Amino acid sequence: MKSKLHLTLLTLLIAAGIMSCNKDEDNDGTPCSLSWSTAVSDEINAMSSAAQAYGTNPTPANCIAYKEAAQAYLNALRPFGDCTLLTGQERVAWENALTQAQEDIDNNDC
Repeated sequence: MKSKLHLTLLTLLIAAGIMSCNKDEDNDGTPCSLSWSTAVSDEINAMSSAAQAYGTNPTPANCIAYKEAAQAYLNALRPFGDCTLLTGQERVAWENALTQAQEDIDNNDC
């Protein structure tokens, strides 16, 4: 059940990231491009594989692997919160989603 919750929350983070940036950004060096999904694709794939493994075989080792993969993905997403186009309610939603996802990861006792 916790793995489904984590996967759901992290999927929401992906959606928040997609909505927070657009193609008309200025190139000021901040991580704000739509290619963010490419930049974190390794982490997305690792987390997805770990979630599937844990869902299929919920052993302590698979739980730890899933928790570590989720943390790596969350860490990879954090720099995209510096997007200059992420303002107002979008920034609050982004920060709240990251905080909630971190709490869920921290509270997952393997």
